[in-house]
Amino acid sequence: MEQTAMEEQLWGKGETIVVAVSGGPDSMALLHMLHRLSSKWELQIIAAHLNHRFRGAEAEAEAETVRGFAERLGCPFAYESIDVPYYIEETGMNAQAAARQIRYRFLMRTAEQYGAGVIALAHHADDQAETVLMRIIHGAGPAGLAGMPVRREAGRLKLIRPLLRIYKSDIIAYCNEHHIRFCTDSSNQQRKYERNRIRLDAIPFLERYNP
Repeated sequence: MEQTAMEEQLWGKGETIVVAVSGGPDSMALLHMLHRLSSKWELQIIAAHLNHRFRGAEAEAEAETVRGFAERLGCPFAYESIDVPYYIEETGMNAQAAARQIRYRFLMRTAEQYGAGVIALAHHADDQAETVLMRIIHGAGPAGLAGMPVRREAGRLKLIRPLLRIYKSDIIAYCNEHHIRFCTDSSNQQRKYERNRIRLDAIPFLERYNP
């Protein structure tokens, strides 16, 4: 991850980085990795967690898991709980698009609050494969087929994806090696979401042809 950061200039010495932490293995590993690098790079790491209120008690338990992990690492913890189902009802937006919009607004507010110039997202190589395949299915042009960028500018903020070249299996192995407790989002198994169908059905089918 540090090698990718240096190659892509994801951060510099003394930066404040807001880390989007859902409680899953990817974001918990990302928070842990950035914390390990924080002394060397003189980074201030902020753990940011948003409760979308989709899953009741399960989501509340995730928030407490992230809070406890952030406290253990000594990272400030930024938290909001927003009724995204109500927002979807009011706007008529697609559920995942609405959640994404609310989440990015929260992260940008948190960055402003802490004076951060960088927001770190935990997308990894498996996510990238899913994204490219979804875009192929929907008829993407060359720009869409490039997938998610490792970094992009959003006004004065820089959005970075330090794990984008790392596979999910390696991230899980990292969590196990460092005894990082993480949560499993039950909605990831629901096939009503297109990305889940891509991950659960399409990619395993295509792997029969080219693993």
